[in-house]
Amino acid sequence: MIRRATVADSRAIAEIGVRGWQAAYRGILPKGFLAGLSIAARETAWRAILEADPDGAAPAWVAERDGAVEAFLSSGPPRDNDVPRPAAEVYAIYVLPAAWRHGLGRGLMRTAIRHWNAAGTTTLVLWVLERNERGRAFYEATGWRPDGGRQTVELGGIATVEIRYRWYYDAVGQSAVVAIRSGRHG
Repeated sequence: MIRRATVADSRAIAEIGVRGWQAAYRGILPKGFLAGLSIAARETAWRAILEADPDGAAPAWVAERDGAVEAFLSSGPPRDNDVPRPAAEVYAIYVLPAAWRHGLGRGLMRTAIRHWNAAGTTTLVLWVLERNERGRAFYEATGWRPDGGRQTVELGGIATVEIRYRWYYDAVGQSAVVAIRSGRHG
């Protein structure tokens, strides 16, 4: 089941984020940095984020399986000035590693795409670590494409490259929605 995230989900979102980072970025980011990620600190941050958005301008969703929250997606206005408006950005999507390949990420992505389409956006963007091959494969399988945007960010004391992916609501985007709905990808 996919539903809007609430403040009560802050702890689960924090745990999913930390466990997701630790699994997805193993071999990409320093071991010590990943081991030191704090669920408590992230819980505090998520509580503040969710409390600060009562009108849903930056919606987040959670996916439950067997009554437990196992994945989340957060989104909102794009942070980049060069993204054509109206647009939105997927800020984060993470699934507990034990729940990978069960359709939760695909369901969350479908929910966000439909939400932002209904809100009138024409473009969605997201940033992904260039070396995150699993994440990039998921995005590409669900219709996202690199758009040439690149930036270097510091994580764990190292500089790493992020690349931007873009989703357009057009004939290509609509065919990707069909692929997401049918479960053929991701």
